[in-house]
Amino acid sequence: MNKDLNYYMNLPWEFELEKAPEGGFYARVKGLSCYSHGDDMIEAVKNINEALETYIEGCLEENITIPEPVSEEDCNGRLSIRVKKSLHCKLAKIAREEDVSISHLINDALIKVYDKVS
Repeated sequence: MNKDLNYYMNLPWEFELEKAPEGGFYARVKGLSCYSHGDDMIEAVKNINEALETYIEGCLEENITIPEPVSEEDCNGRLSIRVKKSLHCKLAKIAREEDVSISHLINDALIKVYDKVS
């Protein structure tokens, strides 16, 4: 597959708009160092799309890898990690005490951390 400007511009990018303290709106593309500003929401959206196109063109010209957005199809609910043996043992003991699997224990802990930061 030829990953050209058209390919990248049609990916499901996630945009974020935020009211700027000095007036207008900041806009950014999540996952990229791509930012813009506009006097109103419509201008901010127009500007961030132009900024995204310029960003992608620059990356393609310089042969810089462009991180693609994560889609639902990329996620299957499975996560494999390696931990220290001592941590594994501690997690196994806690899971046994709480009568849950280690996966359940870690999933609950991740949800609690995620809820605090989001």
